[in-house]
Amino acid sequence: MTTLAPNEALHVAEWIVTQLESDTGAGGLFDPALPEDSQLSGAYFEVIPEDRSLPAIRFHTQDMHDVRQAMGGPHRIMVSIDWLVAVVNEGLRLTQLVLLADRLDARLHESNGQTSTVRVMQCVRIAPFTQTEVADSGVTYRHVGGLYRTIVQAK
Repeated sequence: MTTLAPNEALHVAEWIVTQLESDTGAGGLFDPALPEDSQLSGAYFEVIPEDRSLPAIRFHTQDMHDVRQAMGGPHRIMVSIDWLVAVVNEGLRLTQLVLLADRLDARLHESNGQTSTVRVMQCVRIAPFTQTEVADSGVTYRHVGGLYRTIVQAK
């Protein structure tokens, strides 16, 4: 019987950052040969720090629920966590975001892996996502990515 730590989302966030930021090869999300305006500054859980440039990847939890024993016992077997993961950039241009969002999806959809504390048994996209927002300052930001579901079990 596996009992998960109380902060599963934090453990999986580590995996997501590694899964995305380790994509440094040719055509990867963090390929140093990408044009300067397509260079991602990083993958960030919940908030992109103000001192980081855009484009960047932002992700946060949307929904979490425990999976328990068949008879409703108290022990968690695993947890299902839904994540909103998106490339964020200033302005309305789509061209570079489409390429980055496609690569982001290639890194997450149907992937799995682990950290020292959890096994990500499955990560699948359950819906695409796009959003355009206008900040109070008048600056426009575009978000492109998807809603991903991870099925996680403690080691």
